[in-house]
Amino acid sequence: MALNPVAFAAIDRACGEFLDVIARIRAAAGEIGGQAHWGLGEGDARLISGSTLVSRLRAKAAEPGNSVDTVMAAHARVVDDVRRAHRIALDQLVRADEEWADRLGSAESAVGHRDLPIGWQR
Repeated sequence: MALNPVAFAAIDRACGEFLDVIARIRAAAGEIGGQAHWGLGEGDARLISGSTLVSRLRAKAAEPGNSVDTVMAAHARVVDDVRRAHRIALDQLVRADEEWADRLGSAESAVGHRDLPIGWQR
C-alpha cells in the first residue's frame, strides 16, 4: 500500500488545528471559572445551594483533578505525542525517498501546512 503524501501532510495540520481548539476550550473554561458573578443566588446567604453550586462549577472549570482544564491538557498531550510521532516518521520518509519528499512538499502546499516537520527544509 502506497503512502498518500496529501493525506500524510494533512495529519500534521489536523493535529495543529486540534491543539488550537483545545487551547480555546481551556481558555474558555478559565474565563468561566473566574467569572465573579454567576447569577445563581451565590451572594444570598439564605441560598446556600447557590454558593455551593458556583464553587463546584468553578472547580470543574479549572481546578486540578477532574476538571475541563485537566482533561483538555491530557488531550493536548496525546495530540502532541501523535504529532511528534508523525513528524519523526515523516522525517524518516523524507530522508529515505527523495521523490516522495518532493510529492509531500507539493501536498503540504495544497493543505496549507503551517509548521514544517523536524529536519524538513525546503
